[in-house]
Amino acid sequence: MTTQRIVVAGAGIGGLSVIKELRESGVPLEDVEITLVDEDFEHYIGFTLPWVMRGWRTVESVPIRPSEQSLSGVRTRRAEIAGVDTAARVVVLETGERLPYDALVLALGARNATHRVPGLQEAVDAGLAVHYYSAAEAARAHRALSAFAGGRLVFLVAATPFRCPVAPYEGAFLAADLLTETGVRDSTSIAVYTPEPQPMPSAGPDAGLELASRVRDAGIDLHTLHQVERVDHIARTVHFADGEAVPFDLLVFVPPHEPALALNGTGWTPVDRESMATEYDGVWAIGDVSAVTSPTGRPLPKAAIFAKNGAAAVARTVLHHLGRTDSPASLSGVGYCYIDTGDHRAARGEGDFFAQPHPEVTLLPATAERHEEKVREEREWRAYWE
Repeated sequence: MTTQRIVVAGAGIGGLSVIKELRESGVPLEDVEITLVDEDFEHYIGFTLPWVMRGWRTVESVPIRPSEQSLSGVRTRRAEIAGVDTAARVVVLETGERLPYDALVLALGARNATHRVPGLQEAVDAGLAVHYYSAAEAARAHRALSAFAGGRLVFLVAATPFRCPVAPYEGAFLAADLLTETGVRDSTSIAVYTPEPQPMPSAGPDAGLELASRVRDAGIDLHTLHQVERVDHIARTVHFADGEAVPFDLLVFVPPHEPALALNGTGWTPVDRESMATEYDGVWAIGDVSAVTSPTGRPLPKAAIFAKNGAAAVARTVLHHLGRTDSPASLSGVGYCYIDTGDHRAARGEGDFFAQPHPEVTLLPATAERHEEKVREEREWRAYWE
């Protein structure tokens, strides 16, 4: 049999999960050439970044770098992807190298796009705005919050969709926890502004309303349906599309996101809900770079569990596409996420995001045991790859 070529673009949670699923499929792969492409082969589990912001972890402790042994049998290419020639079935690298494929899995994720909000980068440069969507920026946010002397602390969701739907609320909880520790919580007002109609809208009507209630019970104001228009760093004010202007002393924001690679030229890559197949033969997309619509018309959250679910479905489907299994697999809508609330306690939202007539997701109470589950999940993932 002629050697078949699988190219996995992206060595984050999604791409590495594809490699893991292929290995554990039980299908002989001796005559399959698997190539993994990434810019730096370093990733992290997203929920460790709020821990850096809180001060529970350091910048150096969160990156995960797959060892040579963990990638045994996989060809690696350290390069940025310039594009995909779907007609020629070739991945084009910035180096000029062209990687032919019989099956291509895009798992390149999303990147921050602070420039999309006028004035936001200027507020960052002035030291008035921070975010926690990279390890270095999370550490910067920790320094800003640790030095905060009290006043108006505003959490802002700049645009949707964004990675980790609970992140702005988890961030507000952990900021409140940190400010309690530094002694300025009582002199600080904390408010969250989001364009969403409620937290976690993709989770259906119940879990988001319960999370909103818990946010307010923690003394944090929540303002939904607020789309930012611009930030004035001179006046320290956020301006919204409805004309409202909100002052701040420190702005903590979820940056606008954009796909790391736009396969169709613009925007997120739409895929078939069951197979994760794109409109191009032999090309699948999983994780944050993809756009999945649930049976009820809601977008599937950009969360690690669905990158893993996508990898499980795509690995089996790719093997079927190559004639190595009798049947493909389908994407599971069953997922979960943890929400740290402070004091090393975490809540957990879990359920079926594909249920009808609406997603059936439950938000469980915050406990120390659930925070430990998060810690264990990261430890086990790290152990597999390092």
